[in-house]
Amino acid sequence: MAQVTNKKMLLVVNPVSGKKLAKQYMMRMINRFDQAGYNVTACCTQINKNAYDIVKNRGREFDIVVCCGGDGTLKETVCGIMELGLDIPVGYLPMGSTNDFAHSMNIPTDVFEAVEAIINGEPKPVDIGQFGNENFIYVAGFGNFTAISYSANQKLKNVLGKNAYYLQAVKEFFRMKPFHARVEADGEFFEGDYFYGEASNSYSIAGMPVLHNMGVEFDDGKHELILVEMFKSPADILRLANDMVHKTVADNPSVIIRHCDHIKFMFDEPTPFTLDGEFGGEHLEVEAKTLKHAVKIMVQKPEWVSVEGGDRDFATESVQKEATAE
Repeated sequence: MAQVTNKKMLLVVNPVSGKKLAKQYMMRMINRFDQAGYNVTACCTQINKNAYDIVKNRGREFDIVVCCGGDGTLKETVCGIMELGLDIPVGYLPMGSTNDFAHSMNIPTDVFEAVEAIINGEPKPVDIGQFGNENFIYVAGFGNFTAISYSANQKLKNVLGKNAYYLQAVKEFFRMKPFHARVEADGEFFEGDYFYGEASNSYSIAGMPVLHNMGVEFDDGKHELILVEMFKSPADILRLANDMVHKTVADNPSVIIRHCDHIKFMFDEPTPFTLDGEFGGEHLEVEAKTLKHAVKIMVQKPEWVSVEGGDRDFATESVQKEATAE
């Protein structure tokens, strides 16, 4: 097992993520990192103090920053690191509703396995997206259903996980409309009425691994442009759903996929975007660029294998008992 000596870690915890269990895991996470040789300083996000503020104000004091929460918490943490302009690796303990980024990066979604993956892992350079004046980790999207991630009730997400998004999608289904857009991607032009569009760097969107086997790389200096033409009939919807399930979206005639580092979106009217599951503003014209190797994310080494038993099982059992007692 990898051991370190006197490395300082900033642990940023979003206490409302993961069915609000993060605060119950917190002491066991700290103890495990301490056993591995880290000197841990832990901070919890609050209504008026998010992960970005914590990292920007404190991050330069540490050798590694680890965040525990959903993809939104990860985004805030990474943006804080980038604001500092320092080469500090980021560890991620995913406890969100869908954990798209974690699934794409093969980061364990079991919190204690994720802790071990950080201790035994290595920093991997990862591309980040620049969207106008903001940054995003894995997706900037417009169109139908994009508001689901930030409009779904947080309490419902804590109870149902990604199923809360699917329930919200049912509500939105009968309000579907086309979004007319002109898009330039590395000199290639597209124009049409689109059901959905995005710049992404992820296998998984909304909890579904729809971009596997499509050449997605996280460190190649490219993002993926995805444009889905507006459906002309229910059969079009069924075919896309079938292709998503069977991971054959690239063969769907209604879907455009390009690998590029500069995308410009242009609309006839202000159009809302979502950035990593959060509202990204309304735009008439906006550019998305790839920032190659902008941050280093801790990932598990290919040869590392989780071992059953020990601290992880003990901690899980203890937390379950505490949760039951409450």
